[in-house]
Amino acid sequence: MYDIKAHEVIYRGAHFRSKNECKRYIFFKQLGWNIEYEPVLEDVKGWLPDFAIYGEEGKKILVEVKPYQTREDFKTDYAQSVEKKIHNSGWYGNYDSVLIFGSVLNLGEDGGGGCSFVGGKCWRQTEYDPKYHGQDYGERKIVNNHIYDCDDFFAYSNQSFDYKTSNIDVCDEYNSYIGHIYGSYNGSYSLSDAGRIKIETAWNHAGTEMRYVKRVA
Repeated sequence: MYDIKAHEVIYRGAHFRSKNECKRYIFFKQLGWNIEYEPVLEDVKGWLPDFAIYGEEGKKILVEVKPYQTREDFKTDYAQSVEKKIHNSGWYGNYDSVLIFGSVLNLGEDGGGGCSFVGGKCWRQTEYDPKYHGQDYGERKIVNNHIYDCDDFFAYSNQSFDYKTSNIDVCDEYNSYIGHIYGSYNGSYSLSDAGRIKIETAWNHAGTEMRYVKRVA
């Protein structure tokens, strides 16, 4: 899979390094997310994120897009090398989380009851509080006085604390149910039928728009 050369394309004046990145760009825009392609970041070293998402209350999320098609693809040696590069960049100092998307929309139903579906992998960070030293953080790792959750996937959600919203968010499948982008939360996470339709419609629209990309020679 990873030996296939990515083809650079142009869409509406934007030059993308791969069709996968271009399709994700269109998809994110359809969801209404505030995004920037290949952001210029002086505080991230040795890794160029494909996107930055700017969410509610100053949330800053970095995004990597890879040609993964199943959950197992996130466990390969290649995927591990990508994750090592990301974490060595020091992203956790100034950004709230990292999302890794594959090349397919749905990686399968989530593990929390089937109310949503998994879209990729994620980490989020919080500052380490010394008074909790010795606490069992499970799969979390402490790096440079920051805690970041590892090896969790994210599920789509549009459920807020006290009402259903049209905003599409993503939450950790297990570690945290607070939305990465909008901070949506109701004790868990869930996706309404209307939310699922909105996501699928956005994905289908992105696929249709790919007819109009121009391949870079």
